[in-house]
Amino acid sequence: MVTARPGNTGSPGPIAVRRRAEMPGPIALALLDQPLDYILADHMRQRSVCAVLRELQLQDAVSRNEANQIVAFLQNDLPLHHADEDVDLFPALHRRALPEDDLAAVLLRLVEDHRQGMELAETIIAGLSPNNEQPMLALSLRLRRSFEAYAAREHRHLAIENAVVMVIARVRLQRRDLRAISDSMKRRRGITAS
Repeated sequence: MVTARPGNTGSPGPIAVRRRAEMPGPIALALLDQPLDYILADHMRQRSVCAVLRELQLQDAVSRNEANQIVAFLQNDLPLHHADEDVDLFPALHRRALPEDDLAAVLLRLVEDHRQGMELAETIIAGLSPNNEQPMLALSLRLRRSFEAYAAREHRHLAIENAVVMVIARVRLQRRDLRAISDSMKRRRGITAS
């Protein structure tokens, strides 16, 4: 985003102002009726979290509020998303995929990526969850390196999911598959499936 300096008519021109990445808000639960769209929306949320972590890797401290938001996302939202894929989407897609889709190895790799990603997430959770309530939390170099490692891993992972898995899912999954995935995702979130 580029803005001009206020009140400076003789300035050499506009200056660049970079807007800080922000933690994403929740996804509308109504989107659970369209499970592939919900999963894609969740991928966008994960990219937003990665953008926040990449910015934080360049800082020495983070506010307690933002640290709590990151921890809540990694502890609550991320495991739900992994279950949506590992328990529902990937098995349904494995059943419907054709041999030429060559998806079996890709899906196994993605499940392993989830496991490894959660290990990195646990490191971040531990680093952002000290036993004090100071308004600012110092970020160690080790923790900031974990931010970058997690973000890099997630970006690669999401690229494969979006470019390969979700594209094939839109072609191969049938209406009854999508309904079953939707119902399971709703139950996982404590919502009565319709």
